[in-house]
Amino acid sequence: MTSRQRLLTAIQRGKPDRVPIHVRGVRVWDEGWVRSRHTSYLPLIEAVRDRCDWVAGWSPGTGLFLSATRLKVESRTESLDERWDLRHTLIHTPKGPITSIYQISRIGMPGLRRKFWVESEEDLERFLSIPYEPLKPDVEGFFQLERRINERGIVMVGFSDPIAYVHDLLGSELLALWSIERREVIRMLVRLFTDRLRQLIEYLLARGVRGVYGFSGEEYAAPPLLSPRDFHEFVTQPEREIFDLIHRHGCLVHVHCHGPMNAILEDFVEMGADCLHPIEAPPLGDMPLAEAKRRVGRQVCLEGNIQIGDIYAGETEEIKAMVARAIEDAAEGGGFILCPTASPHTPQLSPKTVANYLAMIETCLELGHYGG
Repeated sequence: MTSRQRLLTAIQRGKPDRVPIHVRGVRVWDEGWVRSRHTSYLPLIEAVRDRCDWVAGWSPGTGLFLSATRLKVESRTESLDERWDLRHTLIHTPKGPITSIYQISRIGMPGLRRKFWVESEEDLERFLSIPYEPLKPDVEGFFQLERRINERGIVMVGFSDPIAYVHDLLGSELLALWSIERREVIRMLVRLFTDRLRQLIEYLLARGVRGVYGFSGEEYAAPPLLSPRDFHEFVTQPEREIFDLIHRHGCLVHVHCHGPMNAILEDFVEMGADCLHPIEAPPLGDMPLAEAKRRVGRQVCLEGNIQIGDIYAGETEEIKAMVARAIEDAAEGGGFILCPTASPHTPQLSPKTVANYLAMIETCLELGHYGG
């Protein structure tokens, strides 16, 4: 099989020639990304380029708040310390300004939002006063990337899900509080972003953007922050509407959701996910891979579940054992993709981390064949 055939077979719960290996976040097809990596990445880049299955991401422009409306935006950056800057952004709305503050690393580490757009009823009114204009992005980049990847893998069309856009407005604390005190507001905002996202996806599908659509952000409404009931209302039901649209056009759906999943695992079946990543076992999650396979493995492809922290800090023999266990727990019958739980996130990789990545790849190549 080609990598493309292998990945698509697994995502559709079939049994490919071997377990696909997706090394999340290692973008070997992106020459700019490769040139920007420290030399410590080179052995991993070579291994992924030669021996793994590629999942290339493409996302359309999503504007501000999933709208093409042009707004007056002001931005300034201040130094926080020798490692971090703060980016202050102000948007002028018809009813007044809303502001956000984002913490940006100077050394290539992940960032952090320090202030969210909506902190009060007044901010919410200002956000809602922004006129909506449907997005109509250029899609040529998708087709260019598909031609570049060809049979070496798949191109995944990436989105945040509706609750992620609500979270980007409110933050975790206000989302949790308003889910109790102002539940009608959360419902209204989820509906607003569901409608906007559906219109954008309809536009893309009409222009031939087909294949695998990927979503992330479901974890913002998952337990323990919100209840299983909240998750069902704010995530499962609106996403089922979107995923049904995608399936009607012959496409597949991938969902990336960190954290505890025991109480909501079957919701991913109900919403129509074809592939679920990363299925985190204790202690960082609460879902052993073997149990996930038993409960939903006939209906959803499982992708995971080698913890990125273990790849960074574990012993190489431990990584080999984890890969062997993952294959034993989830590969039977197909519908499984081996993958770390997250992307490499540091500017440099230690020799131990590189060795662990390579051991993960080699062990899966050795043990992940189905035979027959």
